Amino acid sequence: MGLAIFNRGSKYKTRLKIAKPNKRNNMMNSDKQYVTEQTPVRRLVETYKGAYRILICAGVKISPASISYEEVLGNYLTDNNRIEVLEVLSQLVKKEQKDLEQAPELKSKLVQPEKVNMAGFADFTWHDAFIAEMEKFADAEGILLNQQFFLKNNKKAFQFYLAQCENADDLPDILVGKGFSSLMTRKFVDTFVRTGQFDCPLQVEVNALWKQTGLYDTTEQYHAFGAEEQVILVDKTKATDAPLPTHWSDLLKPEYAQTVTQMGKPQRDHFGANQLFYLHNRHGEQGIRDYARAVKFKWHFSKIIKDIGKNHPDSSPFNVVQRYTTLFVRSDAKVEVLSPEDGNPVSVFFCLVKKGSSEEVLKIARHFFSEQMAQLLENAGAVSAYAHSEVAGTANIRWIGWEAVKNSSLPYQKDDYSEIAFEASSLIGLRRSSIPPKGDLKTGSIII
Repeated sequence: MGLAIFNRGSKYKTRLKIAKPNKRNNMMNSDKQYVTEQTPVRRLVETYKGAYRILICAGVKISPASISYEEVLGNYLTDNNRIEVLEVLSQLVKKEQKDLEQAPELKSKLVQPEKVNMAGFADFTWHDAFIAEMEKFADAEGILLNQQFFLKNNKKAFQFYLAQCENADDLPDILVGKGFSSLMTRKFVDTFVRTGQFDCPLQVEVNALWKQTGLYDTTEQYHAFGAEEQVILVDKTKATDAPLPTHWSDLLKPEYAQTVTQMGKPQRDHFGANQLFYLHNRHGEQGIRDYARAVKFKWHFSKIIKDIGKNHPDSSPFNVVQRYTTLFVRSDAKVEVLSPEDGNPVSVFFCLVKKGSSEEVLKIARHFFSEQMAQLLENAGAVSAYAHSEVAGTANIRWIGWEAVKNSSLPYQKDDYSEIAFEASSLIGLRRSSIPPKGDLKTGSIII
């Protein structure tokens, strides 16, 4: 059973599974309606992942980061969508209650006395090696280390915790993130970063590439210790009249229409967030539209590497993927990794360290920039900040800039950019996946 909101002018809909009621919620009134017209809309979308997308799909035009916390939801609803939007949002809030109820237990895991507390997100390509290396280093230094890292199957509760948190004392000493993450949202930046609660110079040496590209944050708030490139992987078995691109911007040209596979997911709201941020930064909304028209498929990386080099009907001449994908390509596959003149965009691996941290905390944080960390990152296809990294010496990368990150409107921008891309691709009929996403491909529905 599900409730549907239809996007204006589109056959696609958002469907939300109905969850069992739960009595605990600070947005619920006496008659158990979780969301009303008087619900503060900015607080709603900042706290509940999926709320903003529901509003978008209902045709509600809103820029959450530009409105006050006093603005109420009713101001943005119409007679045509009011009842249905309130009902679907209420179901979403009910569904999220299990994460709210986990907050006290999660805090007890994240913040343990007499220990160096570290938590966050580590990439699956180096997660296990990273945990082992940090434990080994902490034991050698006689440091009691509490590590809590959240992979795909359990990260939602931590994301929700971060969205609710208002006090730095409820956060660990070191937070670790990757990509455009929950540690870069407008709320997190305004609450904890701009207020100086993570102003903590580590006084570590980094390589020249880090300084040239701006990966080194001169404010010493975000400490980038690694970066993962996005690359163009050419499938030479796929015939095309389009020339090999020498710049990323070439993919925006008409001659590249329907020649690209974007690593991601076939759902409406997964269009390669990293790529979209870089496109908007340089080319604005039109750049996103032009790129979306170049994209024929959106596939998980495992399908890309399975089909590449076989002239497969579900493959494209140009594949935009993360660098680690190239490590899994068959040795006999006829492929080529390009090195565009304007450099490959990266997503970063970073940490934040609380202001006034102890020497033990700083020792752990500085180890992110060690030779040992560089080795495990580079083995996974990433680039490291290690001062003497040979990989960094030959890397061809570019970074969007820390000020662009701190001034962004995450998480809303991901949905905004994805919607722009989706609408542009819909005009030319972006082929949907043969692997069913969380919904019905025949109707294009998406489970939030």
